[in-house]
Amino acid sequence: MGRVLCVVAVVVLSRAAAVEAGEATAPVSIGDEETIVFYGDSITEQNLYSAYLETFLLSRFPNKHLATFNFGWGGDTASGGTRRLHRDVAPVEPSLIFVNFGMNDGGYKAFDQATFDWYLKSQAELADAIAKLGAKEVLFTTSPVDADVRADGGVYNQTLSRLGEGLRAFGQERDVPVIDLFRPMLEVQQRAKKQRSDFTMIPDAVHPDPVGHLVMAYIGLRGIDAPRRVGEIVVDAAEVRGSDAARVSDVKALYGGAGFNLTLDFLPFYVPPEARPALALVPFQEELNHFVLRRKVAVGEDTSRSWVLSVDGTTAGIFSADDLTNGIDLALLDRAPWSVAGRRLWEAAQYRWEKHQESWRGMGLEPTPTMLPELASFAAFRTAQRAHSDAMGHAFQSLVRPGTHRIRLAPLGETVPIDSVALSPTYRFDQDFDSVHPPEQDPSTVEWTSAAFENDQIDLGAHYASASDVVAYARIVVEADEACAMHLSLGSDDGLAVFLDGKRVFAHDVMRGMRPGEDEVEVILSAGRHALLFKVTQGGGGFGLAVQARVYGTATVRQVAPTP
Repeated sequence: MGRVLCVVAVVVLSRAAAVEAGEATAPVSIGDEETIVFYGDSITEQNLYSAYLETFLLSRFPNKHLATFNFGWGGDTASGGTRRLHRDVAPVEPSLIFVNFGMNDGGYKAFDQATFDWYLKSQAELADAIAKLGAKEVLFTTSPVDADVRADGGVYNQTLSRLGEGLRAFGQERDVPVIDLFRPMLEVQQRAKKQRSDFTMIPDAVHPDPVGHLVMAYIGLRGIDAPRRVGEIVVDAAEVRGSDAARVSDVKALYGGAGFNLTLDFLPFYVPPEARPALALVPFQEELNHFVLRRKVAVGEDTSRSWVLSVDGTTAGIFSADDLTNGIDLALLDRAPWSVAGRRLWEAAQYRWEKHQESWRGMGLEPTPTMLPELASFAAFRTAQRAHSDAMGHAFQSLVRPGTHRIRLAPLGETVPIDSVALSPTYRFDQDFDSVHPPEQDPSTVEWTSAAFENDQIDLGAHYASASDVVAYARIVVEADEACAMHLSLGSDDGLAVFLDGKRVFAHDVMRGMRPGEDEVEVILSAGRHALLFKVTQGGGGFGLAVQARVYGTATVRQVAPTP
């Protein structure tokens, strides 16, 4: 498994500047039940900063009932937003609307007073219309353009800056929260360009990329009242402490390290990989998503040794002693269950937005001939798709329910050499993966044949003379001098099941070619001998098994001859 390192951000947005420029006067509170609308132009329609805000809030508030809708429309303005508010937004009965207009309102030209006055007039009309819906409004100033890509010497950013000043004054006058995206995002952009002249997070000059949108989300979230820390876990020998929303219990010294239960009150925010370069631009993780594991080095300890972190029996990462001293960002461990849950939420939210966009816009407002709107079933299908997407949005909280996880931090041990395997006869594969054959029932009744295991794998097809539609078993015996975990990196052609001392610990019923490392499982060994049995199915084509074993802990494990 590759080494996973903690992320150290080179922050270019100072905390003082963020507080001064990015936050509303009072943080925006999120009620126990909210229907949230993101309303704006094409930057909102990109469904990135809005989706980051959506999934952050869903992750942070697992006990609130939140549903979100994105009604961004490319090319729109505050005036256009007022005209379509009743048609698009009113039907979902919003309780909270984030409004982001301004990019198109300035006309992509130098500042002029008439345009400025029209923008503020339009924002006032929109605010009045939102108030009539009974919804709370939060205003965003627009993001900046990239003046280098636009090649206008910053002229349009000066216009947008003036619009932002007017909007902040308007919000103060109307007692409407305003979160300023423009100034802090422009500062991030300018400082990054000083470090790298070709830097951009707005590649077409107007629309931010995923990195730019995460910067926007960071600034926006600083203006929203939500928990800003998941917690920190400190491992000091066999003592483990948690903080904030990360609670530790059932701590035990284990395999030369420590094991403990970690209970989370809420999950960390999942940062999609394409947005992660933004973490070097703003202190998102430090300020809004702090979820760190640290380990104190014992006096006289060998700091050259690596450590392995397992979560619920799955390897989450391998780290150096220095990594652990500096702190591991647990929120960025993609193999950890909280990240798996966060990724599912992100992907589901993107899918749901596409279905909502299609039913609202594509089918409802702009049907194309290829959609066959003349069919009698068209209206019913549109209604059903919209109902499905709305129901998905209301159910998203179930994807990020927090819980308790078993954590193990242990020294990374040695690889266990496997020189040979004992192979069974073949048995008919009747497409029932769970069919039980003699090696599973009583290995002593089986006539085993020894075969070389080279480069961590064996070509079973060659050994069994290209037999087809069969099942075969490979057996090895290992001996541990003390208790440990052992990580098995596996591959097979086709399906694979693993048994430890007669108990099935892994199964993957699949038709596939050989890819070593495609599967993995951690098995727990007590001191003494243990039998590992690998069941491989063959449904046509190749036939093979790959196994690499490595100790997690301070034990010595070696292969030994099987007992007759």
